[in-house]
Amino acid sequence: MLRAAAYPLAAVVVLALAFLFMGPKYALGALVSGAAVVGGSALAAWVGLGGGVQAAGSAMVRLFVGFVLKLVLIVAVLGMAFFWWQLPPLALLAAIPVALMFQVLALARR
Repeated sequence: MLRAAAYPLAAVVVLALAFLFMGPKYALGALVSGAAVVGGSALAAWVGLGGGVQAAGSAMVRLFVGFVLKLVLIVAVLGMAFFWWQLPPLALLAAIPVALMFQVLALARR
């Protein structure tokens, strides 16, 4: 799981460096939303996979709860970043697919 968090975080940092040419608020927006995706994924993994050996029904419930918590965390951070901190929406939304794509690539790589 550490690799699945390190690769997307590195990709988000590279994206933030690219957005730095547009301004510091753009770079901060990319970092904030990318960190929310990585943090949400770590939270989902901790909740979904941290229960040890369980029956199939409870394991599915834990995975579903972890996924819902991930979505709630991402939406809450995006809302705060957009409405309270006035970060640009382009940077906020650009980091999400980048982080998710590199997370999938990190998990698929073996």
